[in-house]
Amino acid sequence: MTQYHDNHEAAAKNIIQHVGKNLVIGVPLGIGKPIGLLNALYQIVENDPSISLTIITGLTLSRPKLHNILEKRFVGPIVDRMLKNYEDPLYEKARELQKLPPNINVIEFFLTPGKYLHNSYVQQHYISSGYTNVVRDTLVHSINIIGQQVAYKSTHPDQFSLSCNTDLFHEVVFHLKQKALLGEKVAIVGEVNVNLPFMLDEAVVHAESWTDIIDAQRYPTLFALPREELSVQDHLIGFYSSCLIKDDSCLQLGIGKLSNAIANALILRHQDNTVYCDLLRELFVTEKFGETLSAVGAVSPFFKGLYASTEMFSDEYMQLYRENILKKCVYDHVGLQTLLNLRVITEAVTPEMLDILVENKIIHSTLTAIDVEFLVRYGIFQVGIGYGEGKVILKSGEKISADLSSADSKKHLIDHCLGTRLISGKIIHAGFFLGSSEFYQQLRDLPVDERQKFSMTSIARTNSLCWFPELLQLQRQQARFINSTMMVTLDGAAVSDGVKNMQEVSGVGGQFDFVYMANNLPNARSILNCRSTRHTKKGIQSTIIWDYPSVTIPRYLRDIVVTEYGIADCRSQTDSAVIQALLNITDSRFQESLLKKAKYYGKVPQDYQIPDCFRQNYPKNIEPIINALQRKGYCKPYPFGSDLTEDEVVIQRALLWLKNCGRFKLIVFMIMSLFYFSKYDKVNRYLIRMQLDRPRTIGEFFYRKILRFVICLQRSG
Repeated sequence: MTQYHDNHEAAAKNIIQHVGKNLVIGVPLGIGKPIGLLNALYQIVENDPSISLTIITGLTLSRPKLHNILEKRFVGPIVDRMLKNYEDPLYEKARELQKLPPNINVIEFFLTPGKYLHNSYVQQHYISSGYTNVVRDTLVHSINIIGQQVAYKSTHPDQFSLSCNTDLFHEVVFHLKQKALLGEKVAIVGEVNVNLPFMLDEAVVHAESWTDIIDAQRYPTLFALPREELSVQDHLIGFYSSCLIKDDSCLQLGIGKLSNAIANALILRHQDNTVYCDLLRELFVTEKFGETLSAVGAVSPFFKGLYASTEMFSDEYMQLYRENILKKCVYDHVGLQTLLNLRVITEAVTPEMLDILVENKIIHSTLTAIDVEFLVRYGIFQVGIGYGEGKVILKSGEKISADLSSADSKKHLIDHCLGTRLISGKIIHAGFFLGSSEFYQQLRDLPVDERQKFSMTSIARTNSLCWFPELLQLQRQQARFINSTMMVTLDGAAVSDGVKNMQEVSGVGGQFDFVYMANNLPNARSILNCRSTRHTKKGIQSTIIWDYPSVTIPRYLRDIVVTEYGIADCRSQTDSAVIQALLNITDSRFQESLLKKAKYYGKVPQDYQIPDCFRQNYPKNIEPIINALQRKGYCKPYPFGSDLTEDEVVIQRALLWLKNCGRFKLIVFMIMSLFYFSKYDKVNRYLIRMQLDRPRTIGEFFYRKILRFVICLQRSG
């Protein structure tokens, strides 16, 4: 029987009393964590060494740790504005300092990217697991509690929605209930947060399925991801990726701002196709990559639209939905989906559809109860039509013959039962969602009939074909699985989650799942986005490299790689052809050294030369192209809006420049700033925002000088 609590501490004590003193709680990644419960458990266990607590999760979200005056003054107000009363997990504060109590452990399977590279505790308590194997790899640690934030509406008092995290819940609960049948004590806990959008279908869990529900009438702000500025390189990667996506296909986009760039490019392709095609001509896409574009991609607007199957549902999908690109519905019925794929029927319901369904043995010529239920579920018959005693029952209560082979009864059925369009279709299947505060509000504001099209489901469905291979293959026609990677080796392997010293940057997540699936679905392709260079302490380095000791995607699964310089189609190619294709999209500052190495090891012919058209891969050659579009109102740095004010955008660029410039260059500019004088009113508002307009210490005086100098330098440039 479900127990209801209005206090986190009381709920935590009740759960400990029921489960025992060895607590192993699984909580979802992202925003679904029941932080009130976690903090209450943490405080109890911290003060009672006789109790042990293990928290198993992924992607813990908390306020960033700010290290200096500039960070605190710039980021602090933005965080306060965005997160408001968001409650940080207590375990995260202690874990960042590597000072967790000895009786509390935290294990994660996906980390906030780059945050824990120098945190030995986190590095030692990371599970390297693909998303489809997370349940298996966490249950082995003897989980006896699952806790999750849930949405609730007073109009549905017997229902709670898993909202942002349907991904792993049902599978974990199934295993916990199996343990309970064997006499083990378990807890299934929901923590109410009315700020969560109430998602439907598989996300809905009835009250009796929970052992405990906590509603403390205190609803924290959902953690919102800041929308990042898109660079010239990001936009170009978005454009190259967008021309590899066909109309009437399935789309998956990974985590990160490159997904925003792709969505922005798709919207331009759909809304202003002339400008889009002009850009592709200016980039010589057909001349350089025409064979791949012809075989894999398209450049036309989206008449039929896209369907999405993805682990993460975020802002870019909502933007595609609002622009009428994400509009293709799929249906959870093999026969119906087959007929739609073959274009034997459309979503418009017609009298002929009944004959087609009979001919294809989807329904019987004399309708059964199962047939009528199917016809109503998908809108072929109107909602409210029933069946009983061998008859079809109209909404008025009238009973008519169910015999479609009779002309008279068939006409009666058509006249009184037929709907107008198919219903119950889904435009997206996703495991969890995470995004901006505007994104959460858009989900909350969706009418029920629209929200019904957004299906939150299990990772077993989104990240694999095992859930229902025949149906998923039908739904994922011409699938394009697009994800980001940090580096690509010259033989086509991808480095996406770790560095060469075995330190974990983030996690495997679902990337391997999608790459593997792309290799097993007909006409599907994996596309890995990779910026061609990266900034390091040693300067700019190529991300197309010779080799690497640890890879996320092995070379035998190599497929399409996209950088800001173009497209490399590596699938089914020889090693030599792969190396040549990747060299073509490498920054030209690094091409010759890589080519020399390939020749040294005999992987390309000794007389091979990179074609001239690929030897001009320099930032100075691509920046003017995007800059020209930006002057016309396209390719905006923040295409879907910014969480920053206009002044904060300027300050952020200056601070990022300072962060990324080399030590020698930084020292030079620091010295120059001391001798730089200009009218304060040019940059005064930026100094006011940073509380540096009236410096009170030598440090503040210095910060004012360098910040003013860099902002003036950027504005003049």
